[in-house]
Amino acid sequence: MILTGFVFLMLTAALSPAEGQEIQKITENSVILTCSGSETVAKWYKKKEINPISTSVTYEVTTNDGIVKGEFSCEYTTEESKIIKHLFYLDVKVCENCYELTGFLAWGTIIGDLLVTAAVILIVYMCLPKNTGSTQQKASKSRTASAPPPPNPDYERLNHNTRSTDLYAGLHK
Repeated sequence: MILTGFVFLMLTAALSPAEGQEIQKITENSVILTCSGSETVAKWYKKKEINPISTSVTYEVTTNDGIVKGEFSCEYTTEESKIIKHLFYLDVKVCENCYELTGFLAWGTIIGDLLVTAAVILIVYMCLPKNTGSTQQKASKSRTASAPPPPNPDYERLNHNTRSTDLYAGLHK
């Protein structure tokens, strides 16, 4: 249960980027970033470079080795001449057969698992024989019925005088 809570927390953190920072799409060899605060022009920078690498609202980071990694930032000016900068840190594995795990799919999987577990518990509960008071009544009647039976005459107590004294015939203290 604690692990499930931790997974919820991590999914929420992973699926809720800061305002203005969006990964628009992850393709088989690239990641498309969007600087959503800007409507027309945004300057994109890689790491702490001075010259912008792009001046559009979206920027596509491509790779050939399957891992998109690096620090990127977008910068734009608002109508009030205020410069706003958003930072992106990417460490994304891209591949042909990958698919994105959405929050809906993750929640659906966890809730489905809980429902299946509850169904198994209910089936086991329904299939188990019910304990009733009749077994307790039988036990109490058998105790009060009569005295215990006498010991079997075929088995008698050991007589120390008639026992064998061989090496392995008895218990030596």
